[in-house]
Amino acid sequence: MNIGRCCVVADVPLKTSRGPRSASAFLQARHRSSTSLVARCLNEQSSVDTGSWDTPAGIGAEYGEGFVSYKIRGDVDKVDVDKLNFMMKTQGAQRLRHAMKPDEAIGVIFSFEGVLGDTRAVKEQAWRRVAADEGLHFPDIPRPQMYELPPERVVTEVLMWTSSWVEARKLTRLVSEAYVELFAELAVPEEGALEWLAALASSKVPCAVISDMSRPSLRKVLNEMGLDSYFQSDVTFEDDMETIAQKLLSASMKLGRPPNQCVAFASSPKDVAAAHNCTMKAVAVHGDFKGYQLKQADLTCSTLNELSVYNLRRLFANRGWEFMDTIKEKDSSGGGIGQTRIAAGTV
Repeated sequence: MNIGRCCVVADVPLKTSRGPRSASAFLQARHRSSTSLVARCLNEQSSVDTGSWDTPAGIGAEYGEGFVSYKIRGDVDKVDVDKLNFMMKTQGAQRLRHAMKPDEAIGVIFSFEGVLGDTRAVKEQAWRRVAADEGLHFPDIPRPQMYELPPERVVTEVLMWTSSWVEARKLTRLVSEAYVELFAELAVPEEGALEWLAALASSKVPCAVISDMSRPSLRKVLNEMGLDSYFQSDVTFEDDMETIAQKLLSASMKLGRPPNQCVAFASSPKDVAAAHNCTMKAVAVHGDFKGYQLKQADLTCSTLNELSVYNLRRLFANRGWEFMDTIKEKDSSGGGIGQTRIAAGTV
């Protein structure tokens, strides 16, 4: 029995106490416990989910957790990051192909907001439009906190438009509707995005895109930008993911690549942290945040046209000898060879 919306991903066998199960069936059984406030307001106005600029999603996977499915009979299925890496490990003929063509073994995941499209400018325009329509004051230089806080808190605490929570909900709904309209008008990608995606396509590197918007809205904008044909899969509003980490894990499953074989392109420290929690490599693109704020990323760049496909391959050059990687070492008691994890300071 499926409850709520479903996420269709590549079929990956999941071993449970009741036998093997596909990843598609597993994710389709997921149920989101709560729906965001702005999404509920939008759904009341329209029968079609269009997505929205919503309360910022949490990072997720802080302890390696992935997906949890609750069954009616009381059983609980859990799939964490390590289990996904184990189950999706490349084997057989495909492993030999990836050994000869290592670029094809890498999965690339782009965050549309901030990496492929300048959505912060769209958010600012949405706020300014609502302020002008409602006769409210909007500062000439917006505070950066506006884009990191829930919209209701921005209305009540940052912009100080009202102290009524009911009025704040109404204004938040207007801002979300304005953002959806302005998002559909995006037609110019970020600098270097088209050239970089063309280089990845020439090397047959599979790509996915994640966004908070609905799938039709996202695909329409990508088509206007000329980027739609470069993405084999996407994770959008309809997939109903709760955290950034879940979006990244779902994208890796749709690409058919284990999370530790994926590279996430992000533009915020939260996205970088989520990628590392999922055992992915993180490439940060300067934009809304400066270089020193993105220092935790494995690689940073000002624009995407600074990169080459070889840069991605080098990110995995130390695979097996990085922090928390499992290695084999001889047991001091003479009992044979066991496995341990590389601790800090041992490399």
